Amino acid sequence: METYTLEFYDLLSRALGGSDPARLQGYIDEVMPNKYNSLQLDGFELDPDMQLDFTYEQLQGEVGLNVMATYVDLDSPAKPVSREPVQLTTGKIPRMKMVEYFNEDKLRKQYILEQRFGATSSRVVDAALNNLFVTIDTLIGGHTNSLTYQRHQVVSRGKFELTDTNNPNGLVNQTFAAHVPSSNITSLTGTKRWWTDSTYDTEGTQANPIKDLKDWIKAAKRKTGVSMHLEVDSDFFDTILGHSKVLAAIGASLFPAADKDVQSSAAGVQGDDVKRAAFERIVGVPVKVIDSVVSVERWDNDAKTLSRKSFRAFDDNVLVLVPDGTIGTVKTVEPIAIGGGDYATYYGGRLLLTVGADYVKKCQSFNTEMTSLVVPSVPQHFYYFHPYSA
Repeated sequence: METYTLEFYDLLSRALGGSDPARLQGYIDEVMPNKYNSLQLDGFELDPDMQLDFTYEQLQGEVGLNVMATYVDLDSPAKPVSREPVQLTTGKIPRMKMVEYFNEDKLRKQYILEQRFGATSSRVVDAALNNLFVTIDTLIGGHTNSLTYQRHQVVSRGKFELTDTNNPNGLVNQTFAAHVPSSNITSLTGTKRWWTDSTYDTEGTQANPIKDLKDWIKAAKRKTGVSMHLEVDSDFFDTILGHSKVLAAIGASLFPAADKDVQSSAAGVQGDDVKRAAFERIVGVPVKVIDSVVSVERWDNDAKTLSRKSFRAFDDNVLVLVPDGTIGTVKTVEPIAIGGGDYATYYGGRLLLTVGADYVKKCQSFNTEMTSLVVPSVPQHFYYFHPYSA
């Protein structure tokens, strides 16, 4: 039996020439900001101050429309402008965790390379660096996708829920609501629905998508008094652009001198960018098309293996009108690290990576945790339009 010291199982030493928090932090700070998977939290800013406890408050603010001055007589004082936000709810920020193992199988492959080419050869070091990058990128990418999913769910549904579908290996039946007023939600019924079936194949006989949107947008902007934009899932937006009434409107906008039949057919062969630009001009607001896919792993009892399921982060059958600029924050509980171990942080200290060794499993573990929640600050200015309802 061969007995090895801890360094034998240490991917950090092989890749970075030593194992300590400073080397690990330096590597992450240099390499990971260039990685492909970046945060997509448009409108939500990372709260500059992390908190020590898990309780959060959702405070309802305003979007920059200043109240008018009050007219009073000469000797009357002015009423102070209210600066106190309205508290909508409190709750607990959920913690998300991931772990990746540099296990015995990976270790033996690394050891074979060292026997062939030498422990300090460029080929061996490059292989170790690649293993380290893939490991850390998988973990940071997982948390990144989790926050992106939170953001898109809060905007597209008005809430973020932990369910067996999106969190099959953890907590379920927890809801973090944005507290959007019910009066801000519009759902079409009957033959006015843009489609009368859930597959979006049969159009409603009284469907009038362009008029519906223009009236809805005008009413919402009248209430908020600020610039706004639409957000919609990319697949669903393609479906909208294929609606016969929408194509007719786009064709009339692009080819006003042509016959109606020619207008629609000509519009149908235009590129997505052309149709989108025409759609924006017609409805009067920019459209932010969300193309985001996430995946989860769950154990398949029948196949006796882990399976991955992918789904879109932004719900379909909804167009959401939200204010431009900041619409919320990302609240984070400050992580705690125990001195003496190998650890590093990312996203300004919000994500903690801790490296450990398991003598029984003969592997090195890379553990990450992040306790963050996307919290909207102006949900009273979120407006939802559902073109189809069952």
